[in-house]
Parts: sequence; structure tokens; C-alpha cells
Amino acid sequence: MFNTLKRSNPLRLTLITSPILRKPFSLSSRRHFSFQPIIESLDHASEMLIQIHADSTLPWYIFIPLMTFTLRSFITLPISLYQRKKLRKQNELRPIIQATTPVLRAKLASIAQIEKFKNPNSKSPIAQLTADKIIILSAKERIKRQRNLFRKFQCQTWKMWLLPAIQLPLWISISYMFRKITGWSDMNHSNIDSSLINEHFLYLTDLSLNDPYFILPITLGIISLSNAEWNFKTAHLMNLTSKGIKNNLRSTPFDVIITLSRSSLIFLTAISTQAPAALVIYWISSNFYSLIQNILLDRYLPLKYTPYNRSD
Repeated sequence: MFNTLKRSNPLRLTLITSPILRKPFSLSSRRHFSFQPIIESLDHASEMLIQIHADSTLPWYIFIPLMTFTLRSFITLPISLYQRKKLRKQNELRPIIQATTPVLRAKLASIAQIEKFKNPNSKSPIAQLTADKIIILSAKERIKRQRNLFRKFQCQTWKMWLLPAIQLPLWISISYMFRKITGWSDMNHSNIDSSLINEHFLYLTDLSLNDPYFILPITLGIISLSNAEWNFKTAHLMNLTSKGIKNNLRSTPFDVIITLSRSSLIFLTAISTQAPAALVIYWISSNFYSLIQNILLDRYLPLKYTPYNRSD
């Protein structure tokens, strides 16, 4: 039997008995992502920022807010206006979507009753629809119709993430640049800009050091918390019904976001007590711009809460 197998298919036996040749594995062949090009680009941008400050002949405590307002006005403000218009369109369409929920539930219940009436012993999924299943199916259908309606009017939900996707990297990049300029990233302070040491701001004689009286960190905490609470109030108004009672008494995902946001603000305020004054001035300027921007947007481009107003 074995001789027959060997004569009939010698190539098969050769492949089985021969060792399998494998390509040697090398860790260097793996692809990896490096932040080094990004860091080098930010280092060059830091040098350019120092040169721009020198050419402007403005003190740092004026140059930093002016630079912040300029960048925010040309980069994030247009995106904020675009996002606000899309959000207004979503709020105009939400009453239409909410009105379909009772209709969908009634339609599903009617179909189930008709199926049971035609065949009382039917075990089809339609005939076995319960109240809980009807609620789940109607919710799925409502989400599907909402997605299609938002797509039709070009106000998809993913567009609401454009502003955080741009504003957060911008904030991190500029914070790194000031961290580099002030020498906070260098224990020997070899990269520090000498103009930060020579310029004075109120009671601060060196903007490369932290505020010894914690006035700047406290100011940052008040402004950032005010901005956050203003946004939270806007979100709470969107979650209210016509009677002023929340739709869901349980904790929602946004409640978790609110808690995490408040915790992060406390953490940022604590870090600012040890951060250089120039970096804290940038954080204050950025949060102050966001607060003024949100107030003006709610004043001139309101989200049309009915029947509630922010003044209630």
C-alpha cells in the first residue's frame, strides 16, 4: 500500500517530508507611527512664534491674547458658525422625527393585532410582538428615519464633531509651543526666550515662572468653569420636554461627559498652579474667547428652544 502511494505521488511525499521554509521574523519590519516629525514641526513653529513676537515689538502679555484671538477667529470661528447652522437645522427637524414615534408604535401594534386576528395560533414574529418589542422596533425605525432625514438636509451628526477635531489639536499644539518657549519642557531652561524673563506683567516679574499667588490659575478656573456651565445649560435645555421634565431620569451619556469635563477643569486648574505664567495666559485667553463666542452665538444664532428660553 505504501509502495503504491510512493510510486503514484512521489511529489506529495517530498512536500510532506521536506522542512517548511519560512521567512525569518524581524521586529524592524513592523510598521510604526512616530511623533518625531510632528514634534520637530512644532519646534520650528515655536521658533517662528518667537520671531513674530520680536517683530511685533509687543509685550508677551498682549501678544499672547492677540495671537489667540486671531487664530481662533480665522480657524475655529468659521467652523463654529457652520456647525451652529447645522445644529439649528437639526433642531428644526427633530419635532418631525419625534412626531413619528407614536405613529410607528400604533402601526406596529395594529399589524400585530391583525395578524393575531387572522391566525390566533400563529407563531410568526409579527404575531408575537409585545409592548417592549414594539418600543424597541419603533425606536430603531425612528433612528433610521432621523439619519436619513439629516442626510437629506446635509446636517449629519458626524459634522458636529468637526469643531472638537480641529480645536483640540490646535490647543494642544499651541500649549506645547509655549511649553517649549517658556522652558517648562527643559529642566535646564536652555530653550527659554530671554524676553519672558525681562518683561513684567502686573505683579509678575518673570513670565517663565508660575504665579506664586495663584491669581492666574484661579482666573483660569473661573472662566473655564463658566464656559463649561454655559454649554451644559444649553445641553440641558435640549433634553427638556414641554413640561420641563427630563425625558429620562437615569444618567445619560451626556451626564457622564459633564462629570468628566468638570473633573478635567479641576485638573487643568491644578496644573496651572505649576505652569509658567505665559502658558496660563494662553489658556485664559482661549477659554475667554470660547465663553464670549458661545454667548454671542446663543444671542444671534439661538437654537430656538420652545417653549423655553435661557432666561427662564
